[in-house]
Amino acid sequence: MTQTAKLQGKMRAKGFSLVKLANKIGLSTTGLFNKVHNQKEFLVSEVQAISTALGLSEQEVQEIFFAKDVE
Repeated sequence: MTQTAKLQGKMRAKGFSLVKLANKIGLSTTGLFNKVHNQKEFLVSEVQAISTALGLSEQEVQEIFFAKDVE
């Protein structure tokens, strides 16, 4: 499972659409879309905000934002 798919799964599980999460963390919808789809990099502050909003564990944060995809 890709990092994008993991993040999207966590968003769905917590009831967040892209628009709702973008509003919650103070990003534009386009900005969050670009970051979720690996077109731009997340800032540490954004990772922290998303982690808090979605209630991610430290392991989930590592798997979603910092793991290297090897395919």
